[in-house]
Amino acid sequence: MEKFGSFGRVVFNSCGIFSQPFFLKVAKVLSVRPKIADLNFVLFGRSIHPELFHACAIRHIDRECYSLALNITSDGHLIVFRHGGLTLAEVSAGTQHPLPEKRMLMNHPIKGMQSDQLLFRDVIGYECEFQRESIAPKTVLAIEQQLKSELECEGLVHRFQSSGRIAIGAVSYIDVQAFRRHVQIRTFHTFPDTGSIVRSRSVFRLNPVDV
Repeated sequence: MEKFGSFGRVVFNSCGIFSQPFFLKVAKVLSVRPKIADLNFVLFGRSIHPELFHACAIRHIDRECYSLALNITSDGHLIVFRHGGLTLAEVSAGTQHPLPEKRMLMNHPIKGMQSDQLLFRDVIGYECEFQRESIAPKTVLAIEQQLKSELECEGLVHRFQSSGRIAIGAVSYIDVQAFRRHVQIRTFHTFPDTGSIVRSRSVFRLNPVDV
């Protein structure tokens, strides 16, 4: 998988932080993101009830061979990939969310940089890479300024209210590239109060024999 570089070397374009275009869907600011603490990156071989999370922005994508549900939540995200009767659900959430243990395939604390992969039921290949790092307040401000653009691109964006401790609110962004047999998703979540950023890259890929 492609490795992340230093955040300071990421090139901004007119649509956001990545070179790929995205559909800018900005939800109305309704909430304050909780403080980052004990975040986990989890994968399930089943659906996860969205009622477990506070969804801030939602998008659904339907293709001939699969469907995809993208949710920006208060802590991070919930991504659900479905093909036939098979479901994979990727979650980035804090320990305050009582996630089920049944059919949990991965569970990693989000600290530093990590990666993992698996083949689910010999049908869906899954790869992920995620990272938590510290950033300067001026970098968070630069991201916020870029996301004020009204351009329409491919993806999903939500801006949170400021917690009051500092003037900058948190930002979450999901970039998706959906193809016939695979989908690549990049997520990006800022936590200004602690000067932290969590980002990930995930790939769901169908076995060509089953497509």
